[in-house]
Amino acid sequence: MGETFVKIEEAVSRLLLLGCVVLVIVASLGRWYGHPIIWSVDIAQLLFIWICFLGANQAMRTDQHVGVDLILVHLPARIRRWVLMVHFLLIEAFLAAMVWFGTDLTRLNVERQFSDTPLSYAWVTVAVPVGSALLFITILVRMIRIVREDRAERTGSLRS
Repeated sequence: MGETFVKIEEAVSRLLLLGCVVLVIVASLGRWYGHPIIWSVDIAQLLFIWICFLGANQAMRTDQHVGVDLILVHLPARIRRWVLMVHFLLIEAFLAAMVWFGTDLTRLNVERQFSDTPLSYAWVTVAVPVGSALLFITILVRMIRIVREDRAERTGSLRS
C-alpha cells in the first residue's frame, strides 16, 4: 500500500511538472507568434503549487530537506532521536494548523473564479490542506520509526 502510494505520488508529480513545462513553452510560443494563450500561465502556476507540496512531501519522506545539524550530529543517537521527535512535534502542530486553516480557505474560495479560467480558485487553495496532510502523515511515519529504533536499541542493550 505505502509503496504504491509513493509511486502514484511520484507519477502525479512528474505529470504535473510535464504539464507545467508544456504550458509555459506553449504560452511562450503563442506570445512569440502573436497569439497569446492567456490562461496557460495561470494553469502552469496552479500546477506548480501542487508540485511544490507534493515535492515537499517526497523530500520529507527521503530526508532531503535542508537542515542545520551542526550540533545534532555530535549528540548520542538516543538524544538525537528525541531532539528530532520534539522538532517533528512542532512541525506536526504547524501542519495541523495548515490543514485546518487551509480547509477554511478552500471553502471560502469555492465560488471564486481562478483568473481567466472557468475553474474555481479552490483548486489552488486546496493544495494547502492536502499537501499539509500528506506531510503530516509522512512525518508521523518518521516519528513512529524513531520510536521503534529507540525501543530496539533499548531492548538490544538490555539483552547484552
